[in-house]
Amino acid sequence: MTLSISGNIPQGRINVIDASDSSNIRLSLPKDPGTPFFAWYNFRVSGARGVPLTFVFEDIGASVANRMDNRDDVEDAWTNTGPLVSEDGETWFRVPAVSDGETWTFSYTPKGDLVTFAEFPPFGPERDQALTYRALKDPDVRLEVIGQSVQGRPIDLLTFGTPGPDKPNLWITTRQHPSETQGGFFLEGLFDRLLDPYDAAARVLREQAVLYIVPNANPDGNALGLSRANAAGANLNREWESPDPERAPEVVAIREQMLARGLDFFLDGHSDNELRCNFIWPSENVPTWTPDRWDIFRTFETALDAASPDYETGHPYPGGAAPAVADLGMAWNWVGAAFPKSLSVLLEQATKDTTLHPMAGQGWLPQRARGLGRDIVPALLAVVPHLSRQGRAEPY
Repeated sequence: MTLSISGNIPQGRINVIDASDSSNIRLSLPKDPGTPFFAWYNFRVSGARGVPLTFVFEDIGASVANRMDNRDDVEDAWTNTGPLVSEDGETWFRVPAVSDGETWTFSYTPKGDLVTFAEFPPFGPERDQALTYRALKDPDVRLEVIGQSVQGRPIDLLTFGTPGPDKPNLWITTRQHPSETQGGFFLEGLFDRLLDPYDAAARVLREQAVLYIVPNANPDGNALGLSRANAAGANLNREWESPDPERAPEVVAIREQMLARGLDFFLDGHSDNELRCNFIWPSENVPTWTPDRWDIFRTFETALDAASPDYETGHPYPGGAAPAVADLGMAWNWVGAAFPKSLSVLLEQATKDTTLHPMAGQGWLPQRARGLGRDIVPALLAVVPHLSRQGRAEPY
């Protein structure tokens, strides 16, 4: 059987330079079209049962050069980690890789006729749809299409609970950056708990608050297997202050709904391919920040720390100290500035592993992302009494 390598799969991404030698398969990372963004890979290999394979990514140096500023004391994305591997599409494990700063090399011998390698397990459009259908089995959950992406895909908004003047509005978004698929698995865990009628914390949370959840803020990028951009080449998490309806209609749609419905709490779900922790932080440097929001944040963080051994306090802002002037193009900062009575929080999930309770040979996996999603429920419940009600936007 002939060896075949393809990134032409759902959420797939890879360039094959040369696959003529199974002991030196040369690959590179495609950039999001019209952008400098590249990091995501997801590809399948067939026709190599029992054949020792060695893969070499040849453009790691450019990726490292493009990393976030002020991270000199943080190892880069390719150091001390390897790809996730699956031979059934559901079970994933990690194999070791070696980086020399310019190339990244790993080996694997497939047991079967088909194997997939990915930065993190994909969470494709069919899984998005399954997640939404599952939520809608609950009669108290509603779906609205609040806009369309650049390529015309729907922007879905799920509402858990019945709005009311005494209920705070909690907003959650995930996957502005399509390669950060951890957000989809996080929502699977969150929905597990929110939809369990016998879970007391979830039941009370839904009685006391309304949750507005955008499961996929960048459906084009997700479908196209991009790293950070949408179909127009926009990094959506830099478009929030004054989004262009042509370039970032996804952000326009979500912002309009936040402004119309009110917002008291916001969790913007991301992931980081360098940090060895799950990180949360409030929008502390926005113009409208007030010190009392630290107390609300600490209530939320303390409850999450108690609920989840996979969360660890004490990690600094990723990239060094938080900037003195917040970038209001970022969702959590724009929300924190526009809604001065709200608490706006950035969540960065791990990609490699956590320093606290690491799992050798596995690292951060979908199962752990789901667990973090379940564990966010008691943290949300803990913060609800400290939030304003029906918070409205104000000039900043």
